[in-house]
Amino acid sequence: MKPPKSKGRPAGKLKPEGIEGWFTNTTYALLTLAVITFMVYARTLSLDFTKLDDSIFIVENARYNADAKNIGVSFQRGLFNPTKDAYYRPLFLVDFILESRLFGISPAGYHFTNLLFHIFSVILLFLFLKRIKIPPLDAFLLSLLFSVHPVLTQAVAWIPGRNDMLLMIFFLSAFILLLKYLEKPSPGILAIHFLLLLAALFTKETAIIIPVIIGGFALLYLKCGWKKLVIPAISWIAAFLTWILVRSTATLEKTWISPAEMLRAGIDRLEVITQYLGKIFFPVNLTVFPMAEDISLVWGFLALGSLAALVIYSKSYTKPLTYLGLFWFIIFLIPVLIVPKSLNDQVFEHRLYLPIIGILLMLSQTIPFTGTLKPQVKLGIVSIIALVFAIQSIYRTAYFNDAITFWTHAVNGSPHSAYAKTLLGTKTEDPAAQEKLFRDARAIDPNLKNLNYYLAKVLFDNKQSDSAEYYLRKEISHNEIPDAYFLLAQIAFTKNSLDSAATYLEKVIELNPFDPQANNNLALLYFQQGQKDKSKQVIQAMQQRGMAVGNDLLQMVNGK
Repeated sequence: MKPPKSKGRPAGKLKPEGIEGWFTNTTYALLTLAVITFMVYARTLSLDFTKLDDSIFIVENARYNADAKNIGVSFQRGLFNPTKDAYYRPLFLVDFILESRLFGISPAGYHFTNLLFHIFSVILLFLFLKRIKIPPLDAFLLSLLFSVHPVLTQAVAWIPGRNDMLLMIFFLSAFILLLKYLEKPSPGILAIHFLLLLAALFTKETAIIIPVIIGGFALLYLKCGWKKLVIPAISWIAAFLTWILVRSTATLEKTWISPAEMLRAGIDRLEVITQYLGKIFFPVNLTVFPMAEDISLVWGFLALGSLAALVIYSKSYTKPLTYLGLFWFIIFLIPVLIVPKSLNDQVFEHRLYLPIIGILLMLSQTIPFTGTLKPQVKLGIVSIIALVFAIQSIYRTAYFNDAITFWTHAVNGSPHSAYAKTLLGTKTEDPAAQEKLFRDARAIDPNLKNLNYYLAKVLFDNKQSDSAEYYLRKEISHNEIPDAYFLLAQIAFTKNSLDSAATYLEKVIELNPFDPQANNNLALLYFQQGQKDKSKQVIQAMQQRGMAVGNDLLQMVNGK
């Protein structure tokens, strides 16, 4: 069982000399790739949080991460919220639990592991390409392009981008082991392959596609008979059923997306495939918080034309790897296409971490990787492209330097994003700039969660209580958040409307029973209104929840 020989490549077992000989030495090639990757992304080690989810998983979840028992709990809950979340990524949560023991809440350590994950992914890619009989020099050059490509900067520089890297690590490791198993069946190898596939499923739902890719390669490229895949297929089914069983016990939010809704979303988002292709071939329209409507299709159509020209000129349409690469690229993007905009409106670039390999596989069958080019010429051409990509990646890494920098680039790169304008508004300290950003965001999406509250807060701080109250009522009409009710209570208190203030504080406690300020303020307010019994009830409820009650408040209510 061997993959078909590529035309134009010399047969024989003679060891290549010169440049090709260097890259035939796996150790030299891997060290070179590791060093280059580290040099390009060394700047990430000094990056702070972007405040796009990263601080949630590390800072806000610090208590959760500190308890080792939550390793098991992570398999029984949603990603962001234990019960009100449809995302199921247990190994992602487990990774932060384990790393928190080393790094605490310091971003530097997590950026370091992100870089290590990327280096390991590059190494696995090189080994995988060699395993499917891509010549060593070509495997090195393709892996080099992957390692420095600016479209993958977000996956490395943004801490949560590690999820796609972890998925690739589990996927390629499982793939390489299966290729070894097909050459020489071994129960041990198959068992590890099963565990890696299971780990991929617990990393990201996209992993359900993996058996389709592996099966297609085995049948169409390796010319492996289907009988050899029967036992591996059983392990795939076992991994899938195990994942389904464990996932069914998790307290996830039940969100049903009908096939018709997914089909409509897929048709509406077909342009995203072209946009992503443009970012791979011509990475000039990259942004940290991409929206489809802000991405030009021109570069996508140019990329599509370029890829078609390469395939036709190189006659690679006769080679199965071309079609498998195209299939790889598209099928790994399907989850991006079928998710309705109401659930996720961004077309993040880190999602290309796995799909881009499909394009690299297609390119491996075209000029300059096939034909009669001398190794020195081939190395020179690809090295120039890689150098341009590396410089761009180094430059773009600075976009993730801190929250202000990140969200400033998000607003500049995605002017149609109300969320980006809102988040930048929450990071800036200039009230006038805040108000403008929030009003600009409202012009795009007036019902965005928390937006009306943020605008109301700025207006309240500027002594515009009536306007603030108007936007707070807008907020709670769509999103009942405790902070909005708390601010309404403050406004009511300034207007000496104490009954209304008490009602709003009661609502805050209903939504967030452990809010210390709301509980204390309500107890004090009842006391000032002469309602000592109600005040005592609030204090008793606080004590039952294990909340601290100030001595001054206790003495005041108890008449001491």
